[in-house]
Amino acid sequence: MLSYPARIGKYSIVRRIGSGATSDVYLAIQDETFATFAIKQLGKVAQSELHKKMFLAEVEFGQRLHHKNIVHVFEADLHEPSGAYLVMEYANGSSLDRYEQSENLLPINTLLLVIEQIASALRYAAQLGIVHRDVKPANIILQNNGNAKLTDFGCAITQNGIDQVVAGSLAYMSPDQLEGRPLDERADIYSLGAVMYRLLTGRNTFEAESNFDAQIAILNFPIIPIEKYRRELPKELIQVINHALEKNVAKRHANWDEFIRELGIASHKIRMFEQNVDIYRGFSTTTQRSISNSLSTSGQFSRSGFSRSTMGD
Repeated sequence: MLSYPARIGKYSIVRRIGSGATSDVYLAIQDETFATFAIKQLGKVAQSELHKKMFLAEVEFGQRLHHKNIVHVFEADLHEPSGAYLVMEYANGSSLDRYEQSENLLPINTLLLVIEQIASALRYAAQLGIVHRDVKPANIILQNNGNAKLTDFGCAITQNGIDQVVAGSLAYMSPDQLEGRPLDERADIYSLGAVMYRLLTGRNTFEAESNFDAQIAILNFPIIPIEKYRRELPKELIQVINHALEKNVAKRHANWDEFIRELGIASHKIRMFEQNVDIYRGFSTTTQRSISNSLSTSGQFSRSGFSRSTMGD
C-alpha cells in the first residue's frame, strides 16, 4: 500500500520527495502534457487559518516571481478535498541543509557561487517589494549543474509590512525580525549572512540550550567569531559575513547591491590567489591548529596525514 496518494488533481504522483511538519512534497506528472512538476500539499494537521494564510502567501508570491534562481509556482488548488496544494517547478537537486554539518561542508568556491545566485534572487524579490523572511539552508536547492534555487515564500511579506506573527527560522532570524519590527531587505541580508556562517562552519552564530536562550543571544550578544571555527578564512570574506550579521539594522549592508558588491570583491580575491582555503574543512579546531603548525614548519600539506583516526577528531 502506497504511503502517498496516487493522484492529486490532474497529476499522477511518482513519489514523495520531501516532508515537513505541515506539508509534503511530491514528484508528479501532469496527465495531458506528461511534464514533470513538484506538488506541495498541506497536511491534515495544518488546516488552521494561519497555515492557510502562509500557504496562500507562498502561492501568490511564488506566481509573481520569475527568476532563474527562484522556484516558480505555476498554479494551486486551495479547495482540494485531500488538502490544498500548489504546483511548482521541479528543481532536481539537494537542499543545503545536507551540507550544514561540520563534517560535510561545501567547498568554499561552490558555496560562494551559491550565495551569489541566492543574493541575486533576493535582490530581485526586494525590487518587487518582497521580504522572504525564511532564508535558510533547507530552502536553498543546489542542482547538479551548479544552479541554485530559492524556494518556500510561505513566510514572505511585503516590504515594511508588519505581520501579527513572527515567522521564520530562529537560527537565521535577525533581531529586527525577532522583535516583530517592520522589515526590509536588510532582514534577508542578515539571514543570508547567517546561512554563510552555518555553511562555512557547521555551527550557528550563537550557542544556546533552548529557544529562549537563543532569542536572548540573537538580541543581545555578539556572534561567536567565525575564526573560532574556520581560522583560515580570508579576512575579506569574514568582513562580508560580519557586516551582514550586524545586530543594528542601520549598520548592515544598506541593500542587496552593496552586499553583492562586497561579496564580489571578496570572491574575486579568493579565486585569484592559489591559497587553498578548504584544507581545514571538516576538521576540528584542534586539528586545524595542528595543520597550521605543520604548514608553517614544512610548507607542505597532505590531508591524509591528518586523518580523524590519528588526530582524535
